[in-house]
Amino acid sequence: MSPIKTLFSLSLVLLFITSCDPDPIAPQPSPQPVDPDRVSFQNPVVGQFNTFDVLSFECGQEVPAPSSDLTLTITAVTDEEIEFSEQSSGLTDPYVYTAERVPGNLLISAEERAGSRLFYFYGSDSIRLDAQPVAELNYQDCVFFNGNEKFTGDYVASIPSFELDGRTLSNLKSVSCVPVILDLDGYLLYDSNSLHASITTSGSEFGGVESWFTTIYLLQESGGE
Repeated sequence: MSPIKTLFSLSLVLLFITSCDPDPIAPQPSPQPVDPDRVSFQNPVVGQFNTFDVLSFECGQEVPAPSSDLTLTITAVTDEEIEFSEQSSGLTDPYVYTAERVPGNLLISAEERAGSRLFYFYGSDSIRLDAQPVAELNYQDCVFFNGNEKFTGDYVASIPSFELDGRTLSNLKSVSCVPVILDLDGYLLYDSNSLHASITTSGSEFGGVESWFTTIYLLQESGGE
């Protein structure tokens, strides 16, 4: 056999062996699919909904079972706006409002927030979905702290972990009351797609004794199915 034919034959054998070798890099698992029924601020679709358990209790006392629930539904979508509907259990009339879509933000006017059970206390029009946190919070005695100070003011913070009655929420952003409201601490816990909790803690005094009560709208793990 001529040298050229020999070289050609060896090349074919090497090509066959190489093509049969397994890929040395294991395939990466596919990302978990996004639930199309769950509210997405980034990719809203009419009909997406989340249901929140409503928990009300005196601070320091055992967290009770949910007293009711509230469902947040996307009822209309345009390039400029998302229309939301809040429906509380036991009530027949939903509250409908809109949020303006701005890159990285949702803008809900003060007039429309006033009727919302989830967003009413938050004084800033802009919910900054993509903003980078500038502080890390911890939860104690029904309020969040930035170090030794209560978390208040117009900035975005992170919550590495928040535990409540056996539930753990992780890696969320938070904003607080803006401006500070007397005797009310309030927080939104969210990620870039959804609101996970809306929390208010307020004080009252009777007979010289001060008590603090918390109301939490906590996203159901299933999203409300």
